[in-house]
Amino acid sequence: MKRHIFSIGLATLLLAALAAAPTAAQERVDRTLPAPADGNVKVINIAGSVRVVGWDRNEVQVRGTLGEGTERLDFETQGNTTVVEVVWPQERDRRDRRIQGSELEIQVPAGSMLEVRTVSADIRIEGVRGVLELESVSGDVTTAGEPERVEAGSISGDVEIAASRGPVYAHTVSGEISIGQAVGSFRISTISGNATVRARQVEEGEFDSVSGSLRFDGDLIPQARLELDSHSGTIEITVPANISARFEVDTFSGSIQNDFGQEAVRTSRYAPGKELEFTQGSGEARIRIQVFSGRVEIRKRG
Repeated sequence: MKRHIFSIGLATLLLAALAAAPTAAQERVDRTLPAPADGNVKVINIAGSVRVVGWDRNEVQVRGTLGEGTERLDFETQGNTTVVEVVWPQERDRRDRRIQGSELEIQVPAGSMLEVRTVSADIRIEGVRGVLELESVSGDVTTAGEPERVEAGSISGDVEIAASRGPVYAHTVSGEISIGQAVGSFRISTISGNATVRARQVEEGEFDSVSGSLRFDGDLIPQARLELDSHSGTIEITVPANISARFEVDTFSGSIQNDFGQEAVRTSRYAPGKELEFTQGSGEARIRIQVFSGRVEIRKRG
């Protein structure tokens, strides 16, 4: 994926704290601050969990438990931005304490732009309509509702986006990606994780994987562009039977199955490569599939 939202250096903040006896018990938090209806909310929690829910108040409320050994909760609003951060001790002090994850339940104005960063904490977002920027190293990332745009990723955790009113950008290394209802454009990138996208009114879609399987089921607008690229993973697309599109498929050693009937041809007498090019309808949209050794399946719906 061309745009990565990861700050991999965040991982260096994590799991060095496995030493002596605890220094402080868990602390309950319940705090509220006024916040703009369409402001920015930034949440940082290295370990534990983060759940953020949109509501109709111009306030940010934080409830939950700070993990044993953490320093404090920083919670403040400056101008248009509200920051919620679980602060860990300085690196030189971590060997002297055991640090546990913090569990945060946060409510924010539904129109907020939301940024959440974690290392091993799971992220769950519900009912926030603004732009979402979500990243974790090993935690799962899940959204419910229809945000304006979503940028989400995890290295080894799964990413699940129920729906979006705008562009979706999702990235994993080994985690699974599932997009329930994308609209407009999306970019999906994995290394070994599988990715599934269901979409409508697609204008532009990009898949990229090394060994993970890629699956697409959706509708394309006229002049849309859909590109899927994998080295050894299976690529499977399902499109309407009456689609108007130009298909271009290339594979070095993989197989090609096409429900529309046209058959792939060898690209060389001496090499196993195959290609499949055909047009349905007037060929307004373009679908391009490239795979080295994986299987390609083109299915028609309806």
